[in-house]
Amino acid sequence: MSGLKDLGKRLEWAGKSVLRGTLVRLLPRPRVPDAPIDPGTVRRVLAVRHDARLGNLLLLTPALRLIKTAFPGARVEVLLADAYGDALAHNPCVDAVLTARALPGLRGRGYDLAFDFSPHHAFSLSSAVWTALSGARRRVGFDRGDAAKFLDDLVRVPAGRAHETANLARLVRHAAPEASLPPDAGLRTEWHFGPGEREAGERTWSSWGLDRESVALFLGARAEKRLPPRWFLELAGRLRAAGRKVVLVGGPAERELLEGLSVPEGVVVAPELPLREFAAAIVNARAVLTADTGPMHLCVAAGVPTVELFSHTETWRFGYGHLPEHRVFDAGGRHPTVDEAWAQLADVCGPAPRST
Repeated sequence: MSGLKDLGKRLEWAGKSVLRGTLVRLLPRPRVPDAPIDPGTVRRVLAVRHDARLGNLLLLTPALRLIKTAFPGARVEVLLADAYGDALAHNPCVDAVLTARALPGLRGRGYDLAFDFSPHHAFSLSSAVWTALSGARRRVGFDRGDAAKFLDDLVRVPAGRAHETANLARLVRHAAPEASLPPDAGLRTEWHFGPGEREAGERTWSSWGLDRESVALFLGARAEKRLPPRWFLELAGRLRAAGRKVVLVGGPAERELLEGLSVPEGVVVAPELPLREFAAAIVNARAVLTADTGPMHLCVAAGVPTVELFSHTETWRFGYGHLPEHRVFDAGGRHPTVDEAWAQLADVCGPAPRST
């Protein structure tokens, strides 16, 4: 069996190698730039984020604001997978959101500058190819793997620890070294509401019997980061006993996990909502407790105080403990206890209201 697995891996590697070589021959050959790009000549910019994770897309928003600041006369377009593009709706730094369906005509859109915003720790062939397909006269990305075969302006991979927003901002700072840009400490992820969305969210929140002192517990998480539903039910019961209203939120998988379990009296199990409706509702919470998930990044970007529970990912890279309204608890490879979560929530929320 192991022999077959090894053979499969070798065949997969060989296939990728052939594909990579073919793409290198077909795509525009990178030319190492001999001078910094003139900001005044940049009229259209492409930001490429290939992977389809909500958190990664929101972590990109500070870099998009830096692009608009550095190149104020440019039109900024974002190319991403089909999922979560509406997370950038109403963002003043984004002029258009494109998906893979735009690839055939991408070169004809006339980009002056394109960024490969895939993570710095691993080369992404698909992201590099999408960036090269733009035909931009300057293509910027991190220098790792085969990046030099597709991009012409490479940035050294950061050696030290830095938040992911700062890592992505590094590419913009490199492309616009003379621009007056805010320091890394001033970077903030962004979520923007459109007309009527906040009002609709308030109505949704009230229809669940909740108020501005209510706490939301997000049940979802991937793989080893997922906490058991009984853990959330115990914490919800403790919050209710202390006089605070509680709502459990998550997707269909999380609601299935609650089936057959006793939900404490008065605890609301929220129905599934489209992404923007969910954001408009959850922004009314006093605080949200969540593992390291896409909704964690959404809540921070939307301005909701969060208690962020980390067990298997890097707090320094993805957490927001450097912002005063949020709390990060690093359990160091294990799941946090209910007592630990309770202490973090109490620190964020303060005393519970007297009435329920």
